[in-house]
Amino acid sequence: MVYDDELSSSILCKVALSVARHPTINDVARAAGVSVGTVSNVLNRKGRHSDATRAKVIRAAASMHYRPNALIRSLQTGTTNTIGVFTWRVYLGAWHDMTLDLLRGISKGLAETSRDVLLYARHPHEGDVDPGYFLDGRVDAAILAPGGLSPEGLEQLASSSLPVVTLYQSRIPASVASVRIDNASGIHATVEHLVKLGHRRIAFLSPAYSDDFCERRQAYLDAMERHDLAPRAEWAPLGELEREGDAGEMMDYMLGTRVLPTAIVCGNDGVAIAALRALRERGFAVPQDLSVAGFDDSAAAQSEDLTTVRQPAEEVGMTAARFVEALLCGARGEECRAVLPVQLITRGTTASPRDGRASAHMPLAVPMKGASV
Repeated sequence: MVYDDELSSSILCKVALSVARHPTINDVARAAGVSVGTVSNVLNRKGRHSDATRAKVIRAAASMHYRPNALIRSLQTGTTNTIGVFTWRVYLGAWHDMTLDLLRGISKGLAETSRDVLLYARHPHEGDVDPGYFLDGRVDAAILAPGGLSPEGLEQLASSSLPVVTLYQSRIPASVASVRIDNASGIHATVEHLVKLGHRRIAFLSPAYSDDFCERRQAYLDAMERHDLAPRAEWAPLGELEREGDAGEMMDYMLGTRVLPTAIVCGNDGVAIAALRALRERGFAVPQDLSVAGFDDSAAAQSEDLTTVRQPAEEVGMTAARFVEALLCGARGEECRAVLPVQLITRGTTASPRDGRASAHMPLAVPMKGASV
């Protein structure tokens, strides 16, 4: 589009009168010599206007870096163009390393729709989130990671008009969209890998504050049963692990039992890396004495050469963003559900079991079928 020099000069002179404050739509209208309604229609691509009128409005708005007032627009349209995202608190390290990949995926997905993000980040143990946080008009939809909303709170959101996408949750209302990963296939592949290496005494160590961890523990029990292996009760604790110290204490408990496992499957990479450090501090070699496997394939897992299950956290976020857009366009929650595949990545923390230092620490009796958890 070509602008007349005289028109440009006139607009710039008028713009100079309002540079000392944030420009308003009235400033644009005065600079362009048109009505406020015309400016609104041109910028919102409504109505029919001549090329010359459009040129004057666009030139004036661009020259003074005018942006529509988001609050006023929200009051006028009843929307905010903002998506609320609830995640775990963002940490550096393996415990919640997937959060950054997840947020990257959500950001990429929402960028395609020019929507903004309002981040709600809480610790998993800070108590239930009030669903009213998401119903106060600040967001048009919500993407919810597990660990914050109670089942009753999620039901309350589901019964509202707010579009909701849950992440990594299996127990959800019928009207809610969801993105999950195939926990069972990942744990089954891990146990299968260890069994093929010759392990029979395989333990499981995990937190318990989400559906994902409970699914992984159940998958571990199912995989052990499939191979006619009975885990001892002390081999499958499901506790409120949160810090490295918690994993160390749990390792002390597990290593103090009558029968020592030869391999440990962990509910996530944070637990696995804490277990690795606890074992090494106690004089055990990995994988010579005990093999260790994790879940997530975080950056920390890669640096530790940890055998783990790779989950597509970024794709989870992008899928959730696409589902949000679909819901806002009228799709039903039950139409927006996905279970994404995972992949076992074998590295240097798993190997065939051998008699060695472990036998010097504990008797290695093979557990009998029937010793139930």
